[in-house]
Amino acid sequence: MVTYLIVGLKFREKKMNKIKNNCYLLFSMAILSILYSLPLFYNQDLRAFNNQDLLFHLTRSLGMNNVLSSPVNFLNYANHGTMANTFYPWVFLFPLFVLYKVSGSIVIGYKLFFLLVTFVTMIIAYFSVYSIVKNKNSAFLFSVLYSFSLYRTTDLYYRSSFGEVIAMSFLPLVILGFYQVVFNDYKKWYWLTLSVSALLYTHLLSAAVMVIMLLIAFICSIYGMNELRHRLQALVLSGILFVFIALGFIVPFVIRTHQNVLSVPPLFKLQGTNLGDLFIFSLNNTIGMNSIGITTIVALVITIIYYTKNRATLSKFKRLMFYSAIVVLILSSSLFPWSIFNGTPIAQIQFVWRLNAFSTVMILMAFSTIVLPNTNLSKRMILSIVGFIVLFNFSSLNTLYNDPQKVFTSLSTSKRTKVMVAGYYHSDYSPEIARDHKEQLSQPLDMVNKHVESKVRISPSTYQISIKNLEKHSKRITIPVYYYKNQIVKLNGSTIKSNESSIGTTIIKIPSGKSNVAISYKYYTIEKISFVISIFTTILSIAYMIKPKNHKLMH
Repeated sequence: MVTYLIVGLKFREKKMNKIKNNCYLLFSMAILSILYSLPLFYNQDLRAFNNQDLLFHLTRSLGMNNVLSSPVNFLNYANHGTMANTFYPWVFLFPLFVLYKVSGSIVIGYKLFFLLVTFVTMIIAYFSVYSIVKNKNSAFLFSVLYSFSLYRTTDLYYRSSFGEVIAMSFLPLVILGFYQVVFNDYKKWYWLTLSVSALLYTHLLSAAVMVIMLLIAFICSIYGMNELRHRLQALVLSGILFVFIALGFIVPFVIRTHQNVLSVPPLFKLQGTNLGDLFIFSLNNTIGMNSIGITTIVALVITIIYYTKNRATLSKFKRLMFYSAIVVLILSSSLFPWSIFNGTPIAQIQFVWRLNAFSTVMILMAFSTIVLPNTNLSKRMILSIVGFIVLFNFSSLNTLYNDPQKVFTSLSTSKRTKVMVAGYYHSDYSPEIARDHKEQLSQPLDMVNKHVESKVRISPSTYQISIKNLEKHSKRITIPVYYYKNQIVKLNGSTIKSNESSIGTTIIKIPSGKSNVAISYKYYTIEKISFVISIFTTILSIAYMIKPKNHKLMH
């Protein structure tokens, strides 16, 4: 009896110590997240170095209040009815929308949101590496190195690339999911399903690039793979469930793309950065040059040296991780002949330096799984390394904020900013023929159409017009609202046909005298079904992940 009591007390003490250590870890990550985000809160204003991307995402965020009932919000994008959220994933805008509503300011909401994103990134990064090497020091240092990496900082502070920053949070988890399916416990296939799904719902390009990389890595790993049949089954299952989760985005995307000729982001000539310049920009640690930064370069050099001496002792996964990091780094440089892909679907990547997000995570994960577990770092040494990382980040941000050549717009926390953001005009995902007609689109309805008097009332889901046709016969009028094929127009309560004008706006026919017009957009039934399937599949996958022992699938 006494023995059982002693064992029980020791178990309880061990459990309490584990909880205590986890609390210390989370507290440390919270403090580091605050330090990383501190420049955002340095003053009340938010600096927009890239007005286009920041305002684009902020106005999307303002339009989240009706996203579940309508693909269009008329209160943003200058009231033209842009269907951006159908073509750009919106799920992870919800936390920002909630923070905006709670704080009462889209600027404060934005700052708090990316403080939260940084904290979540650190947790995911730690969990991903710890699950592979079971080494707390390695996992913690990776979470700091990755969260404070220069490319991520450039994405957030300089480019305001909302989708890419959040997508980077999930990249380590994707690698963990691949590791589990191909090299470790294939029964944990759900990490691959959920992480790639999260990528899709944050940034479509990142998801597409990562899926291609995963397929190539899997092919390279087949030779000598143990339990090949089970691992193939796990990969297929993971892929099928990913498709079901993705339906909520893919179905509307495909339908709207097929129905409408859209203005899409422009394509640029694909050209990698000179490898020497990439190293110089990285060593300078300059934000805005889209390089990987000094800490990542140092990690790469140390990893190369260690790998050359210890290659024979490394696992197949670690060797694959090392070679993947080197290959992706080369791919992001001018050593790779990117010109042959100009004019092909691959050109949708727009900028080759986007691959630096992937080279950053792969280099740092290679360093953290190959080198760090074999080093005996004291707590003082770890604190010193973390301190240097934080100082490097502050130094780079200080240089950015005090560079007189950097042009930026200051967004205040006042309501005036909300009005400006809501009135932001952006042509992406509008009808293609509307791209070059901003001035005509901004004209009031009375100026566009002669002999009419009108009063416009706009709600999130409906563009309403009380209009009087002063002529004695019916006439066609042009309304400054984009025309998409799923448009619903009601005239005095009855649905009527609408057409597209020569500039991509809506044309309808009204009778003489007074009329009431209401324009709205609805989701098709098949889109609603796809949403339900995605939600249901996600819930099932999470339920399986939480209680995998209660299931026999793949066992």
